[in-house]
Parts: sequence; structure tokens; C-alpha cells
Amino acid sequence: MKITKIVGHHVRIPLVHPAKWSGGTRMSAPAYILQVHTDEGIIGLGECVGPTIPVIASIVTEEFTQFLIGQDPLKTELLVRRLEEFARNWLQLGAYAIAGIEMALLDIKGKWLGAPVYQLLGGACKSSVGYAGYLFIDDPQMNAKRALAYKEQGYTEIKMKVGRDLKNDLDTLAAIRSAIGYDIKLRVDANMNWSVPTAIKWIKAMQPYDIQYVEQPVPDYDLDGMAAVRRAVDVPIASDESCSSVERVLQMIKRESCDVFVVYVSEAGGLTRARTIASIADACGKWCAMGTWAETGVATMAGAHVIASSANFVFCNDSHYMLQSDDILTEPLRIRQGKITLSDKPGLGIELDPQKLDTFTKCEVRESVFFDAIEDEQMPLIGQVL
Repeated sequence: MKITKIVGHHVRIPLVHPAKWSGGTRMSAPAYILQVHTDEGIIGLGECVGPTIPVIASIVTEEFTQFLIGQDPLKTELLVRRLEEFARNWLQLGAYAIAGIEMALLDIKGKWLGAPVYQLLGGACKSSVGYAGYLFIDDPQMNAKRALAYKEQGYTEIKMKVGRDLKNDLDTLAAIRSAIGYDIKLRVDANMNWSVPTAIKWIKAMQPYDIQYVEQPVPDYDLDGMAAVRRAVDVPIASDESCSSVERVLQMIKRESCDVFVVYVSEAGGLTRARTIASIADACGKWCAMGTWAETGVATMAGAHVIASSANFVFCNDSHYMLQSDDILTEPLRIRQGKITLSDKPGLGIELDPQKLDTFTKCEVRESVFFDAIEDEQMPLIGQVL
């Protein structure tokens, strides 16, 4: 079998409400959807997400495609390794492109073999994958109302963005606990927005609300700072932005920087590398959850295959899927009782809806994707001081 062409689509799916976090406000779920064609008529689906979709898309089209045409898509590890070598000094951006390509290659392999992708990754450890209800920075009572709705829908864990204003964060935590009680697990994510002393102060202030773990309290490069925060507080610390590669995970383990790894298929450079991180974490007594870049159904399902293949994804996982207004699949994913049930369909087990793909095809631009207006009085700052 040979790869004959790669077709890409810029898509952008609106969210049902703005998603405000410590770094800005997201209004949509942008992605670059891949269709990898073969001479056997099998088409593999992939999705690239990340910090700058136009650059990631150009890496696929201008750099990687010329190498991949004519290659055997079943040689997944060989092709991924060659792309990694080619993109070694590209400041991690290559990984986001490789992830989408490998996703499509595994979809092809699964369809060729008649097996779901999770079987290619070691087999299913679980038949369904759990997700956390997702809350962004907002009015405390509004978030309490949304948290209660998640509880009523069957979610057992909730994730909340924090980091812009301590009083609002504490008021929101108090309102949420008042609404849902303490039988639902609740974690927070600062998205790198605290300095070490600020992180220690704010985490200690949040402890009475029974926090499951605190995600990425300090900037991603400050592994020693994250270790210092971990030693100073009684709440588990999770690595998110710092968990960007197998190599970075090894550094965090050596420095004892965190308790939990929030793994991304996109940042790791594919499903196989994400699965490797989960195995390394397992060997070191650490736990994992899957992170999200607001993926569409394509990459959301790919992540679910990784989660299902590992016993070390012990927490409910991140997803913006429940916040998206629609999807580009013929059968949108169903989250019931906070879970997605995997099927035994070959490959990723999904198909694109051509009409919806056309509807949501829009070239990615930077306005309102992440950043607030420059005049915003709460313009985000990295490493807030006391």
C-alpha cells in the first residue's frame, strides 16, 4: 500500500459560550483536518491542533507531504521517526503536525487490519472513557449552575480554570461546593499564570475546597519552581504545558516536579508517543489524564483510543467537546454519564460528514482564538506576583 495524496481542511467550530482562562478567551475550536489517501482506496483521518494552526498546516503541506507521498502507511513507527528527525529543531511545532499524520496512519492501519486503533496500542483496558465537566472563568453563580448541571448529567469530576483573580476563584469554588457538595471531585488549572510564591499562597487558600489537583501552577519551563510548589502544598500538582514530550517527562520525573501528567496526543507527537508517556508515568508511580486543545470529534476519538489502551489514565479526562456547537462527523460522539463508549469499528471508528466539513471550513485567524483585547483591564500576565 502507498500514500497517494494528503488533503487538509481548516475548520473552526463555534463554542456554545466564550471560554475564558488565565491566558485569554477562546471562542471556537479550530483544527486542521487531514485525509490521507492510499492506492488501496483506504482514507485515514487525522487532526492537527495546537498553538498556531496556519503554521502547523504549512508544515504538513509544505514539508511533510512531499516525503510521505509514495510511502507505505503501515510503517507507522518508521515514518513517525523520520518526521521527528526532520523536525527536531522546530521548537516543538513539528510534533503537532506529526500527531495529525500519525493519527491518520493508524486509522489506515486499523481499517486495513479490521481492528480498532486501541487494539493496535495494546488492547482495551476499559470499554468507556470518562471526561470531566469543564468550567472556565466566569461569574461564581453561573459556574455553580453549570457545575450542578454537570453533576445532574452524571459527571463525577469537574475541572475549573483559575488564575486571574484570587477572590473570584475562591468565591467560585465556594459557590460550586455549595451547589454540588463534596462527592464530586474538583480540580483547577492555572495555565502557568502564577509565580512560585503566588502559587503556594493561592493553592493553600483553595485547599479547604478539597481540590483533586492543581494543574500547571507555574510557567512550563520552570520545572524546579513547580517542584518547589509541590513540596510546599498538600494538594497534588499536575503538569500540563510542561508535559510536552517524552524527554520533558523524564526531566520532570528526575526533578520530582509533579504527581500527575496531563498528556496530549498533539503535544506528544502522536498516539504512540502519548501512550509511551503513560507507560513511563506508570513505571514511576505517577498518574495520567488526557488534556485538550478543543479538538473536534476526530482527535477526541483518537485520544479516547489512547486512554482506553492504558490502565494509567485514572482520572476523568479533559475535553471541550461538550462545549462545541456541532461537529464534522457523520455520527457526533455521545457523552453519556460523562463517558464515551468505544466501539469495535476498525480504525478510529468515525467518518467525516462532507456537508458539515464544508460548513465549518474556515481559514484559521488569530482574532479571538486565544487573546483578549489589548485594552482589557484584566489582560493576562504570566507569572503573577503577590
